[in-house]
Amino acid sequence: MNFPVNPRVLLVLAIPLLVIVYLFANRPKEGEIDKISSSQMPNNPDPAMWQNLDLLSQSLPTNIGKIIKKVNIQQKELNICGAATYIQTAEPPQDVQSTGKVVLLLHGAAFTSQTWIDKVPTIATLAALGNKVIAIDLPGFGNTKVYDKDATQDKGSYLSEVITVLTPSVRPIIVTPSMSGSFIIPLLETSPEKISAWVPVAPVDTDKGKGFFSQIDIPTMIVYGELDSSLGVRSRDDLILIRTSTKPQVLPGAKHPAYLDQPDRWHQLLFNFISALPA
Repeated sequence: MNFPVNPRVLLVLAIPLLVIVYLFANRPKEGEIDKISSSQMPNNPDPAMWQNLDLLSQSLPTNIGKIIKKVNIQQKELNICGAATYIQTAEPPQDVQSTGKVVLLLHGAAFTSQTWIDKVPTIATLAALGNKVIAIDLPGFGNTKVYDKDATQDKGSYLSEVITVLTPSVRPIIVTPSMSGSFIIPLLETSPEKISAWVPVAPVDTDKGKGFFSQIDIPTMIVYGELDSSLGVRSRDDLILIRTSTKPQVLPGAKHPAYLDQPDRWHQLLFNFISALPA
């Protein structure tokens, strides 16, 4: 016996099937990292967007530990501005989609590029999240030897040349804890276009930037430790002059090198901030 078929009934039955097929076809592949869609971010975002950005909205992927084990960190030395600069780099593993972004890690006075490997695995974590990562020993620290003190005297020029040599085609996101503020502040005054974003972690010399901070529009994630009542608070009060800065991110129970006390929160903040940046 033939029954008449209502086209509306067929449509209602077909919609769930189409949704299931779409979700299956677009399921995440292993090693793929969920990100905030940077294609939805404007090239010149409203400063309010950064102020309202939820930097804890996404947790690190559950398989991040597995991916970190695949990261290969390589070392080399290059002569930059009279300093035999020690460099450590890492690329995303082969089965991780690249973000196309570069992160440049500097360090504080008591640390070196090795800090981002031995004390807190930031190089491996950021590479596992799809970023190219570069960490250097600044002149006079770690394995970087200075052969021409006059050439490295201008710290802003040295950092500018580091960026030109190590990442000529991609403006990096630069992380500058404590002492390394003495390198980034003069660079921002003369050549802010050299970087795409900034992560200051209680840096020195922010008072020297108060005259021009309000004029730059670089996305800036301010980070400091809850227990860093000296430099952390002073730098915060200067850095909030940057119109495109986030709300200050205070790491609970953390001292001056805040990332050492709260590595998981530190990496989560970096993940969300970098994901929000335009590609």
